Amino acid sequence: MRLILFDIDGTLVRGAPPVHRQALCEAARAIFDVRLTAAEFGQTAGMTDSAIARRELLAAGVPDAEITTGLATFCIAAADAYDLLAPADLRAYHTPHAASTLDWLLASGATLGLVTGNIERIAWRKLSAAGLAARFVQAQTPPDADLRVAPWIGGFGDQAEDRAALPPLALARAARLTGAHPQRRDTWVIGDTPADISCGAAHGLRVIAVATGSVHSLDDLRACAPDAALRDLSELTEAIFTA
Repeated sequence: MRLILFDIDGTLVRGAPPVHRQALCEAARAIFDVRLTAAEFGQTAGMTDSAIARRELLAAGVPDAEITTGLATFCIAAADAYDLLAPADLRAYHTPHAASTLDWLLASGATLGLVTGNIERIAWRKLSAAGLAARFVQAQTPPDADLRVAPWIGGFGDQAEDRAALPPLALARAARLTGAHPQRRDTWVIGDTPADISCGAAHGLRVIAVATGSVHSLDDLRACAPDAALRDLSELTEAIFTA
């Protein structure tokens, strides 16, 4: 199995209206009675939604223990808010060559998954609106597959605050869903931030950085020593299949 694990924001989708941040603000008000504004958020590139929430809530004076207790409920509330706020169509916000690259990888026999800081329901809603979700659904499962697992592979930002904890979750989910055990040398993490690079490298996975996000330049990403650093996803297939 060649498993390709994609980040979403800045890697597959960029420039969308800031309703994701607004959904986190709505959840903060509903669960913690704290008023946050999306404009006040600091840099969030590469962070999980859970880590963003803790940082912003701590800054607003919410005790750490209270955040820990309420974080799971917060993530549900944020996903509910995103469902209400998100545009129905995000296809105009693909990064360059996102759809065609995913299609090429699927045609080559690769298995696609996600390692994203997005809350799982938000990730799925966002990819659906972008017209990319179907490419991540695992249509073929072996007879002994664990059908209690949602039919997509990934590690998500409501499952761990530390992004480095997400790749093993994706690998475990791939094994449970497909019956195959991905080898580290055949597993790639694709993202647009140093955090994407470090989370894959921490587990001995191959990592490719793409300079399609709004924060980190190609030189920034090269300095983090990924297996390859690319201008956009049009260069991805060659980077993977010649490595």
